Amino acid sequence: MRRHYLHGTIGTEIPRVDPALLDGLRRHDAAKIADVMRGAGVVHTSIKPLVRGMRVAGPAVTVLTRPGDVLFVLKASDAVQPGDVLVIDAGGNTEVAAMGDRYATYLKHIGTAGIVVDGGCRDTAGIIEVGLPTWTRGQCIAVYGSTGPGAINVAVQCGGVVVNPGDVIVGDDDGIVVVPHQDASRVLALADEHLEEELQWVRQITSGRRWSEIHNLGDRVRGWQE
Repeated sequence: MRRHYLHGTIGTEIPRVDPALLDGLRRHDAAKIADVMRGAGVVHTSIKPLVRGMRVAGPAVTVLTRPGDVLFVLKASDAVQPGDVLVIDAGGNTEVAAMGDRYATYLKHIGTAGIVVDGGCRDTAGIIEVGLPTWTRGQCIAVYGSTGPGAINVAVQCGGVVVNPGDVIVGDDDGIVVVPHQDASRVLALADEHLEEELQWVRQITSGRRWSEIHNLGDRVRGWQE
């Protein structure tokens, strides 16, 4: 059988950012994180939460799998620690499922913070009932089985973004953004600064100033009128 050089790889340790950094990132919406990263790390909009109101921020445990095969997806639970986010690269195929509600129940039981699937999910009503925040490219019924191939805790792609083990996944109703684990501290500092600027705008608005005045829109518009 021909195989990719990564097939069969199982990484047992990943770099996890300091819990205080995670707590800080949780204060921010995914869109605000994306703003300070200048749009980098934004997962394709076709990967959406199963229901509104889901939020997540945690280190990525990554899985590479053949679309519709669950062997390495299931095995990845051995690498998951409480607070981790399972990121499944199923090649974007939405005709076959990479997981279902029984597995989601187990992941919730061991403390998994959320799941992101570049591929399909099944039993979505059950996943929602379990309450495990889940983002997926689509819903479907079929699965192929559990024979492999695959790999765990290797670099994968999710919605066009490279995800390395330990990168911080931040997700909400707007979508998913991936923060490189080695850059999490800088991104948090920028996000905190950005939030303070927005709060200053709110204070100016409540004091009676106009939006155009706060953002100097008059001069910028006149540049197109001259």
